[in-house]
Amino acid sequence: MNQRIKDIEETLDLLYKKLSALERELVVAASPTIKFELQHRIDNEIKPEIARYEAESQELLSFVSTAPQTQRLSSQKQNKTLREHSELVKSVAISPIGQIVASGGADKTVNLWDLNTGNLLHTLTGHSSPILSVKFSPDGMTLATASNLEAGSSNIKIWDVKTGELKKNIGGNLINLRSSCLAFSPDGELLASGNLDATIKLWKVRTGKLETTLKGHGWDVNSVDFSQDGRYLVSGGLDGAIKVWDWRNARLLKTFNRPSPEDFVGSLVSWFDSSVGAIYSVSINPDGTIVASGGAEQPIMFWDVSTGKITKTFTEHTGSVFSVSFSPNGQLLASGGDDNTIRIWNVATGEVQQTFNHLGPVYSVAFSPDGKTLVSGSRDTTVKIWQIED
Repeated sequence: MNQRIKDIEETLDLLYKKLSALERELVVAASPTIKFELQHRIDNEIKPEIARYEAESQELLSFVSTAPQTQRLSSQKQNKTLREHSELVKSVAISPIGQIVASGGADKTVNLWDLNTGNLLHTLTGHSSPILSVKFSPDGMTLATASNLEAGSSNIKIWDVKTGELKKNIGGNLINLRSSCLAFSPDGELLASGNLDATIKLWKVRTGKLETTLKGHGWDVNSVDFSQDGRYLVSGGLDGAIKVWDWRNARLLKTFNRPSPEDFVGSLVSWFDSSVGAIYSVSINPDGTIVASGGAEQPIMFWDVSTGKITKTFTEHTGSVFSVSFSPNGQLLASGGDDNTIRIWNVATGEVQQTFNHLGPVYSVAFSPDGKTLVSGSRDTTVKIWQIED
């Protein structure tokens, strides 16, 4: 049975790669006839095949999860699979009080789940484009969500977690460009958003008004994270740069992986250099000394905040790494990638302690406050909850 599950996962990996290739062809196709043929293949050949194999895989995994301990997959300590999204899940988060999971999908909905039971608590609707980021406030009472392009409505929204009601729209113009990522300041007073226009905007949560705009990236900002002590804001972008900010004073402190803005020639050259690859995710450890990064076709890298030097790299993933997250005690790092896997790393030794699998690329991972649970979101449309070994 384990071999059959492995075979299915390999087949699904090939199908998802084929789907991605066809979708890219669809975007650039000039002829309506070619577009029609590509869309027909996607809808009538690839997606039905994916659905068939996913259904069989889930049936087998359900059997394995109820089998005697000796028959179970040693690396699969899957706790729950949450199914409600109809399209890929781009972002997940666990409440700081540890009881609620939030997930945002390409189906334009945000779901709130009970972490312990897996029951759906609320479905939040109001965005008119795919959800790209979900984040809880430090007190766990508020959820911020961000989406792709929105016309006539804000693409950043603030929700009451208990009731599921919309509390506030942040910003808002006639046309609102993509906000790819969000992070609350440790005191919960400000919300940082990384945006398509290469800026990081800091918003007053109480009023919804713009407080500060940080400029320094060359392209989209894909990830933002505050240090626990509030000293730093770290960002990663499509330009391949990782930046450390004194956000209170709107000052750029350091740039990793790319020349600093003061190096005009180096910055100009790097603008046209695609070899570095995009940064998709950054996470700063609890004591604010190390930044972990994941990106396009590159290893996970650890950067010393004080020196800007790489201290170590993790290379087990094949393909891009879409999400990295330190555990609350900083001893572990979780990563999700294009290879359909989640890996739990021992930061000190670099060893992989656990490996989990989705049936599609993993776009988001998040630890619970006690570090004993991990939640993940994937292109396979599911949210999964995993138990972390001591």
